[in-house]
Amino acid sequence: MSDVGDNNFMRYVYRGEEDEAIPEGATHITVHESVTVIRARAFQWHPNIVEVVCHEHVEEIEGNAFAFCPRLRRVIMPGVKIVELCAFDNCTALKDDVECDKLEIIKRSAFSCCRSLRSINLPSARIVKEFAFGCCTALTNAKFGS
Repeated sequence: MSDVGDNNFMRYVYRGEEDEAIPEGATHITVHESVTVIRARAFQWHPNIVEVVCHEHVEEIEGNAFAFCPRLRRVIMPGVKIVELCAFDNCTALKDDVECDKLEIIKRSAFSCCRSLRSINLPSARIVKEFAFGCCTALTNAKFGS
């Protein structure tokens, strides 16, 4: 489901269906309330996504789900507990707008090469695998809980 507006703005509701075709013009993704897992490679190589908003019942982002999304700047995932291998790999526009209060497990290279990412708050992180933030050259502040 999409909604086209002015200034190249297109909202799309992701339903988590197998082989779901995300419109190329989609810029703002809202995850449907029935979805608890964002599938592997669901948005990989999408050229125009700038924002993804998950509801609190989305618990996992599978591998390469958003890899190589060059315009992705903001991710709101309040209930996500696991971010899998390379989920946000090479999202070069991703900056400080990553909201992930319940994120516990960050797998290998989950945010690698997010070259614009400057800071991230991870109050619930328990496991951070190797290269999770590899090549994040602008990252100067990672805040962890107890």
